[in-house]
Amino acid sequence: MENENYKILAIDDNPRNLKVLAALLSPLSYQVDYAFSGPEAINILESESYDLILLDIMMPGMDGYETCVRIKSMPANSLTPVIFLTARTDMGSLNKAFTSGGVDYITKPFSPEELFARVKTHLELKSSRQQLLEVNSWLEKKVEERTEALRSAHEELEKAYTSLQSLDKAKTDFLHMINHEVRTPLNAILGFTNILQNEAESAEIKEHLDFIYYSSLRLEKFLAVVLQLTELIARNQPLQKKQVSLGKMLEVCLNEYVIEISRKGIKTIMDPELITVFVGGNEKLIRNCLQGVVENAVEYSPEASEINISLIVEKGFTGCEITDHGPGFSEQALKNLFTLFGLGGQHIDENVGLDLCLAKMIMDAHGGKAEVKNNPGGGASVKLMFPR
Repeated sequence: MENENYKILAIDDNPRNLKVLAALLSPLSYQVDYAFSGPEAINILESESYDLILLDIMMPGMDGYETCVRIKSMPANSLTPVIFLTARTDMGSLNKAFTSGGVDYITKPFSPEELFARVKTHLELKSSRQQLLEVNSWLEKKVEERTEALRSAHEELEKAYTSLQSLDKAKTDFLHMINHEVRTPLNAILGFTNILQNEAESAEIKEHLDFIYYSSLRLEKFLAVVLQLTELIARNQPLQKKQVSLGKMLEVCLNEYVIEISRKGIKTIMDPELITVFVGGNEKLIRNCLQGVVENAVEYSPEASEINISLIVEKGFTGCEITDHGPGFSEQALKNLFTLFGLGGQHIDENVGLDLCLAKMIMDAHGGKAEVKNNPGGGASVKLMFPR
């Protein structure tokens, strides 16, 4: 401890006592100043600061108790330790010394060792308290800075969130507008094309009209899938769920393609246990999910092949696996199956990759899983698992 860094104020009305203190403390390199009364000490402390105060109790006029109270009422000295020097040893006087603000007392006559030990202890305590206050002040400043940075970041995030909400709404509104503006003339094209198909006599013209009709149907489906994807991406409300029969929903989807299934001579085999399986979810979304997968399986299964739909039960999940015997997926396609427009080598000719992406997003929205794989014997399987 560097003693010369510490300033001590000794207050006593007896010059002899002050000389004793000077003789004891000066050799230790403490800077010691003196006051002969309480008012003189108050006057000195108004312009000077000290690390420790040695205070006599028995002084005329303003005694040590009152002087200590006055010193402690000064903001600059509220934490300055005061050690009383007193000849009194009764408990009442000592209690009064502490209640007036003192931290310790030394009874007269005292030994130099006792004085050195008490002074050194309280100077070190005062230094430690000061360091703690500085650390606390530094921490408070850092907390304020961090709080301000977080507040600023929060404001920026709120602005970004508001902007994203606005963009999402604009995107949804735009797609709905496109849907309306395209679907209206598309319906007219489909209607008039159908009329022309019935009236066409030339086989070549009929073939061209068939191409227009089925291309228009594909475009109509594309619009529906894009809008559904947008609703899933921008959805900020919980799904409206109910218990849906997985088997009955699969039968509905198969019935939609019964003509194509019959034309190609495809045999569909569905596990009868699926009729008894119910899953919690949004009926419309589940139907669209299953329909996309079933359509893929039907449209690109070879003639006279089979489509197997089996019940799958795993830990915490129940669902189905739809297996076809088509060409399967390329290696590149398997890496990007659930990425928008990212199929690469495609499982279905001219399919832009939305059906499986939509199925995956629908399963994610339900807390489920969608898995796709090629089978060793040929064909591909799509597994759709709903949480139980």
